[in-house]
Amino acid sequence: MTHLTSINVQAEETSSFGKILLLSPLKTHILEVLAPLAELSDRLVIVSSLRQLEHELESDTPLPVCVILPWNVVNPPELLEMAAYLKGYRRNQSVEVPLVMITTGNAQIPLNLKASACFSDSIPPSVLIPRLAQVRRMALRSDEARLRRRLLGSHITVDGVLEEMETPSLLVAGMGGHFTTIQNLTLRRAEVVGTLSADMTLDFLGQKGFEAVILDGETWESSDLITRLRADPRFFSLPALAYAKTPADAEMLYAAGATDVILGDMSEAALYGHVMSALRAGRRQRLSDGILTASSKWLTRGHDDGTVSEKIYDDYVAMLRETTGKRGEAVHELKLMDLIARFTAHDPSLMRRNREAWTGTVLSIAMAVCRDEDFVANVQNRGPVAVLRTKKGMDQLSNRIMMMVRTTGLGN
Repeated sequence: MTHLTSINVQAEETSSFGKILLLSPLKTHILEVLAPLAELSDRLVIVSSLRQLEHELESDTPLPVCVILPWNVVNPPELLEMAAYLKGYRRNQSVEVPLVMITTGNAQIPLNLKASACFSDSIPPSVLIPRLAQVRRMALRSDEARLRRRLLGSHITVDGVLEEMETPSLLVAGMGGHFTTIQNLTLRRAEVVGTLSADMTLDFLGQKGFEAVILDGETWESSDLITRLRADPRFFSLPALAYAKTPADAEMLYAAGATDVILGDMSEAALYGHVMSALRAGRRQRLSDGILTASSKWLTRGHDDGTVSEKIYDDYVAMLRETTGKRGEAVHELKLMDLIARFTAHDPSLMRRNREAWTGTVLSIAMAVCRDEDFVANVQNRGPVAVLRTKKGMDQLSNRIMMMVRTTGLGN
């Protein structure tokens, strides 16, 4: 019970936004990994047949947070049927339905399923549960990037990002002796660069964009390097694979922040799947980051008068309602000038007379505290507006803005 209590908060956060489907026609040890979530929440749904999966996905209920697919060296026919159905279903959706694969031993990852994330089954429950929340956030960022590209395609450019990503880049850090194997496996599929020390690795990552990094050193060295990576906002979500000799080492590396852990003497065919999955995840993240960064800059700059047209705004909200509706979420609009006036002692009439100065200040504060997937713009005839996907997100942004206002003295 102590173990359950230690991850209680994490499980509640993960389960608060929808159901998680676990495809498991047979009872596997993955059920034991997810036991804490099953005991703490009714959100985990065990899917044991294709018919049940069709019912869960085709009903009018919101889309699942993610689908978990345990993958062994040999899989039962029922699981293969569900995997094939899920592949077609995900391809036909206008929003991402995240797929998380958990592999056992030398199981070869079917790359045509295009999993959102892959983990080896050495991942401990205390790490897996919050990782599911991270997978969800990445899916939402991807959806937001796709929406903004449809909306603002003629206004923003990501050509530089696309050119840099034509050939994926993979960094192998450490002297564990796996560099040549990885280089041969990814021949003509990725540019492989090797580094010998932690400082050298961080230096290379800061100079060039990489889709993923493989930590090929002693456990303590890799653990220390992962900790340093995750402490840097630039590399917080960078896919990082690590080698481990024992299950205890794997747990340590996962806890430190490794995305995936290669345990023991994994076959080259199995290793290839893990590496290519990491590169694909990194590529999607970099593309989403590029689109969101470019679009956020354009939204704050807008047209010549510094505003975004009402049509663009209304089109955005309409498209967002369509995607959030499928996830069982709502669109929350936050009028920033009203927020400032409501929580400060400023005279509204004075704010109206100095609207231009206040607008710039409010927008600067909002952009300083919001995430780039949050829509923030000065909309014609409406003023500074922020659009969030959840009530919790709106409340968090409001609190961050007001904290900044109080810190800078604008609320006095």
